[in-house]
Amino acid sequence: MANSDVSKLLLSLAKLIEKPEIKAFQISIIQTLSNIIVADSINLYEVRTLKQLATKHPQVFLVRVGYEERLEDELPEPMLLDEYPEYLEARDSNDLVIKQISHGPEPTFRAVFPVSGAKGVNGFLTVESRELSQQNQELVSIFIGFYKNYLALLNDNQRDHLSGLLNRKSFDDKMMQIIISLGEVNKRDGEKVKYCLALFDIDRFKSVNDTYGHLVGDEVLLHFSQCMTETFREYDLLFRVGGEEFVAVLKNVNEELAKTIMERFRRVVEAHHFPQVGNVTVSIGATFISPSDLSVTIMDRADKALYYAKENGRNQTVFYEELIASGKLQATTMNSDVDMF
Repeated sequence: MANSDVSKLLLSLAKLIEKPEIKAFQISIIQTLSNIIVADSINLYEVRTLKQLATKHPQVFLVRVGYEERLEDELPEPMLLDEYPEYLEARDSNDLVIKQISHGPEPTFRAVFPVSGAKGVNGFLTVESRELSQQNQELVSIFIGFYKNYLALLNDNQRDHLSGLLNRKSFDDKMMQIIISLGEVNKRDGEKVKYCLALFDIDRFKSVNDTYGHLVGDEVLLHFSQCMTETFREYDLLFRVGGEEFVAVLKNVNEELAKTIMERFRRVVEAHHFPQVGNVTVSIGATFISPSDLSVTIMDRADKALYYAKENGRNQTVFYEELIASGKLQATTMNSDVDMF
């Protein structure tokens, strides 16, 4: 590799480190590689195992990540891993697999680079091109090594260590981004992008800790977080904000769809067997997000709905807006500087 190429590579890696947010970092990895090597397309995939309610066996999917997602767009559908032999081969061998995907005078090839973690291959970086030289293969491998190490650092900073969900710091950052983005979308073209925030609280969790101890309590929290990741959609944001309180932020949902998703999750928790404890339930308080909101006011509305759910029987989903519309709760607003600060 020439000195100029080395300098270009080092400069690219230095710029990548400036991206402290996981999604921005993934986008930058792909954009940087696209500027360094000649390719028709470069994609990054994560391996996700999703338990299907209708089957006893979990299925493994590939989910494309690291692309520019607009607020008004849905994410690409996940791909069933079993349907892609080159990915299976790369996973099983933990080595590069190259497959010809088109024929003709200038055939196209797909190079599948496995991305491994502590528990084996957890993703793939694919390059589709008419030619992938040995030097470029080595270059991609360098980027994958850098990607794995830096991603581990970002995850350690942005995720809750017990549940693996996004942590409170990430929640504050994401909420600010969402509120700003909603305002930009509405100002730009008047389109309404609906977000719904739900606050979850495990019912009678204190008695679980008191009866079984904190180790069992932590296991309940871990199983609860797994129920979240297996139930909610791939592009919903999932957080543990403290203790037994969890948050989900749903994108592109109306009232009916939000209710359906929340009730599905509530039933999954109710039916789940928690080791040593048996069954637990969850109370859910939900509200919708608008561009004029503050993060603290959104959480306050969800907390009021959650409190109502717990005070009126637990194990139910309550929406703040419905409580206001029915007169069961009086709306509170921040009208003054005293209220604000």
